[in-house]
Amino acid sequence: MLKRSWIAVVAGVAAVAVGGCGSSEDATGSATTSRASQVATSSSSSTSTAPPAPLLNRRAENGQIVQQDGLVGAGNLTIVNGNSSDFAVVVTNSDPKAPQATIYVQANSEATLSGIAGTYFVYLKSGTDWDDATLTFTRDRDFSKFDDPFDAGSDWEITLQPSIGGNASTSDVPAF
Repeated sequence: MLKRSWIAVVAGVAAVAVGGCGSSEDATGSATTSRASQVATSSSSSTSTAPPAPLLNRRAENGQIVQQDGLVGAGNLTIVNGNSSDFAVVVTNSDPKAPQATIYVQANSEATLSGIAGTYFVYLKSGTDWDDATLTFTRDRDFSKFDDPFDAGSDWEITLQPSIGGNASTSDVPAF
């Protein structure tokens, strides 16, 4: 989301700069076109466009802890992902941007996160093309959270697809 905002700001600045150089009025009130806008127009029409870069489909290893800060408890969370999408499962005591840990669970796989402390919340990121540097997916992104908190005093298992008889609801949340 930051990249989109940053690109929009740059595009806005470029539009102002080009618009400011495009024309001016002389003392008689008639419009004149500057050489800078003529050059920009003629050079843009003569350049060829390069083919788009291929889409990446990077993935972390199944069960890989991609972020950790404070796994010191006795709680265990087993994640069963029966979906065709990969998930990053975030365990946090409050804010998903400050998790105890984030574990990567590939599509149609299972993983267990151990060492969870206190009462915690489970947030989910899913999508395509995992960027390990930014800890998020780059395409087809979806963000949600389990509505009820979990207690680290018990071992839990969550299933990441709707199931008959399931007893946990989720809600969409803003990107994190």
